[in-house]
Amino acid sequence: MKIAILSDFHLGFAEGTERAGESFEQAASALKLALEKGAELILHAGDLFDDDVPSQETWDRTFKLFSILNETKSSAVVVREKQGKKQEFHFSHIPVIAIHGTHEFRGKDLKNALDVLESAGLLVHLHAATAAVGQLVVHGLSGVPEKKALDALKLWNPRPRAGKKNVLLLHQSIKEFLPFDDEMIASISLADLPVGFDLIVDGHLHWKSEENLKEKKFLVPGSTMVTQMKRLEAEKEKGIFLWDTEINSIKFLPLPNQRKFLYRKLEFKDAGQEEIKQAVEKELAAILSQNFQQKPLVRIKLKGTLAKGLQHGDISFNELLERFREKAIVSIGRDFTTISFAKKLEELRQLQKSRKSITAMGLELLEKNLSQTDFNNAFDVREFFELLSAGKVDEAVKILSEQKKD
Repeated sequence: MKIAILSDFHLGFAEGTERAGESFEQAASALKLALEKGAELILHAGDLFDDDVPSQETWDRTFKLFSILNETKSSAVVVREKQGKKQEFHFSHIPVIAIHGTHEFRGKDLKNALDVLESAGLLVHLHAATAAVGQLVVHGLSGVPEKKALDALKLWNPRPRAGKKNVLLLHQSIKEFLPFDDEMIASISLADLPVGFDLIVDGHLHWKSEENLKEKKFLVPGSTMVTQMKRLEAEKEKGIFLWDTEINSIKFLPLPNQRKFLYRKLEFKDAGQEEIKQAVEKELAAILSQNFQQKPLVRIKLKGTLAKGLQHGDISFNELLERFREKAIVSIGRDFTTISFAKKLEELRQLQKSRKSITAMGLELLEKNLSQTDFNNAFDVREFFELLSAGKVDEAVKILSEQKKD
């Protein structure tokens, strides 16, 4: 069986802007590519929609999008099983099995957008359930709040069926794909993924990835359009995966006519407004000296330190963005550190390097701060610090009061 693996259409993204139709165009391109390559089944790994309650306009365009599937006739029967109950779904077109993502997530007793599409006979929605099509068994756990994701996976405890091809669909952050470790952002790591599956597919992450792990084949289809403006999206093409279960072959197929996305990072030291504006203008001019089939996306990330007294809000790029508006869709991100804040960070780094105890660090900071006040060395700083450490705030305040009286 040939299976097309897709994810993160984000239908309805940027509604009301010049990119409003892009999500549907890219999704249509993905579906047509799947049919063109002979796919007999489509798996979607979540965030089919961009909003949990899509607008009427998005619904209208979504139903027109799914009519593409009618180009391929089918008599497939999908059997969904959840908590011991089975339900059959009969398709006249290529069947779609999908999980919902974090964008479609709604409360326990509320219908989400994928439930609506299932009621319309367009797909089978899985959440902590399985769907069998011939010799293939799809195990699907839809997107849940990240802090609860690992617990939900363990509670569900999916197990591959013997003698079948088994694929696991998820829609969660994975620790190894993030720059920091925070269970509020990711509680699942690659080691937590169950073994025995022929393929594990994860949505949510917007750049494609393919990992061959011990006893695990892990796949991230990525989104079909750029939404997050992250560096990895500029480096990796958008597309779909095609899995031929007969020969166990997986191929990535890039989408044709993708909007070009360019990511640049500019770094500054103690920079003023004009220096920053001129650097951004120069970079944009260089990028847009090239020829593009359609208006490209450009993300410029600014990092470093600003000149003394200059704040983020003091720098306006409105005039510059307006000048390039007809040539590109430009986004500018600022990650500046003011000089005073940078100095404080450096002081903390130096304290950490000296490996002083927390008490010593606190006492030294207190002495330094007091030296810049009228109190200076007017009383025993160590005694004052020990009172604060012991929670004797009233006694510490009394010392200050007495010094003020003097």
